[in-house]
Amino acid sequence: MEVKVQQSMMLICFSLLFFFVPIESYAAQPERAFSGTWSANGTKEVLSFGKDREAALFKLAGLVHLKDGIGAQTDYWSKCIGLGDTQTGSDIRCVWRSLSGQEMYVLLQAKQMGEGTQVTGEIVGGTGALTGIQGSLEFEWSTLSLEKTDKVITVGGYAKGLKGTYTIP
Repeated sequence: MEVKVQQSMMLICFSLLFFFVPIESYAAQPERAFSGTWSANGTKEVLSFGKDREAALFKLAGLVHLKDGIGAQTDYWSKCIGLGDTQTGSDIRCVWRSLSGQEMYVLLQAKQMGEGTQVTGEIVGGTGALTGIQGSLEFEWSTLSLEKTDKVITVGGYAKGLKGTYTIP
């Protein structure tokens, strides 16, 4: 008898749990796609790093406009910093900030940040409605302009074929 009472109590507890906890918390959120444009400009400082090798620090800022949007946002201001090495490639860290102040954090990698370079990325988090966002993106970097003064180079470019996927918990 006591076992049946315990089983009944457990059944009631689980039933109440399902009743009070929203169904959304149990279901995985669907993966969504986005695409758009990204133009940026900034500076690149080059350092000779031995024979036939260069290292470069760069900062870029610009506008990301997404046709499909991420959540309710379609426009982001991007700021990126990176280290490029002609032998090991480029590692870039970006913050995309929406007009409402929400941020999304993006890691990018490429062989080099030059014209025609294929860039891949990972979305690793965000703030506000973008908290917990995860995803991936890719594009081809196309350089618009380069202007050299001493060792500092002014660079501008845009992302061709920017597309990706994301989930928000």
